Amino acid sequence: MPIRHDLFFSRRWRGVVAAVLLGALGVTVTPPPLDAHAASPSRDVRTLESNVDTPALDPVEEMPDLREYAAGPERKTEFLELLVPLVEAENAKIQAQRDWLTDAREHQDSLSDAERSHLQRLCDSYQIECGTSNTFEYLLSRVDTLPLEMVVIQAVEESGWGTSRFARKGNNLFGLRCFSEGCGLAQRGSSRHYQNFDSVQASIEAYLHNLNTHRAYLAMRQTRATQNEKGAPVSAESLIRTLDSYSVRDNYFDVLLALLRTNAELIREHSSDDAEDSPA
Repeated sequence: MPIRHDLFFSRRWRGVVAAVLLGALGVTVTPPPLDAHAASPSRDVRTLESNVDTPALDPVEEMPDLREYAAGPERKTEFLELLVPLVEAENAKIQAQRDWLTDAREHQDSLSDAERSHLQRLCDSYQIECGTSNTFEYLLSRVDTLPLEMVVIQAVEESGWGTSRFARKGNNLFGLRCFSEGCGLAQRGSSRHYQNFDSVQASIEAYLHNLNTHRAYLAMRQTRATQNEKGAPVSAESLIRTLDSYSVRDNYFDVLLALLRTNAELIREHSSDDAEDSPA
């Protein structure tokens, strides 16, 4: 049964949903969980993960078997219909966090207790020491979105358009490994194990957090920050060129760039209106 008909809302609504998520969510909330934005009583603020009702946030608890679709345009369509709205939703959550940080930095000397508590939770999540003169700078270098095309292309390469065993059995689209004894799914013929996720959304969230925090991807974050400082769009191609630590393959980013050039336009066709101008 086609994914786009049964698991997702129609494409004409995706732009509306993304616009709601990415727009200014002027709501005041009470402190505490990380998925709520801590606010002072006198200030309207954005939420980190608002209560906006959106079907884009993962209905996919079990990756469908895309091998049922012929390799080529049909399988690509099914894969992109599944993945693109989920990546956009996860990026929207990160953007909301970044918007809060940008606002909080402007009045960092007068943060409320609730805001300070929330800032500490962000520091803990993104593995940054709070309370230093560079806290906001360091956090903003990590709390940032990644280009849609880059995320999708890595999922394509690491999961074979969603058909790998790790994707089908563990919702793992990005080849994310685990290292504790007996964890995840074992790779046949080797000692490697790969993470098992409860949902496709959880896989995307873990992938983004990995690139935004792991020391191996410092060059990627620096490249992104430099482009942000210049006011230039952050391109998938520029960040892909920094991913030589993601795989042991010598030609890894060459493979990604080839996939990007072949599929970038198709990915954009499946994106919401707000993401269509994303540079490759």
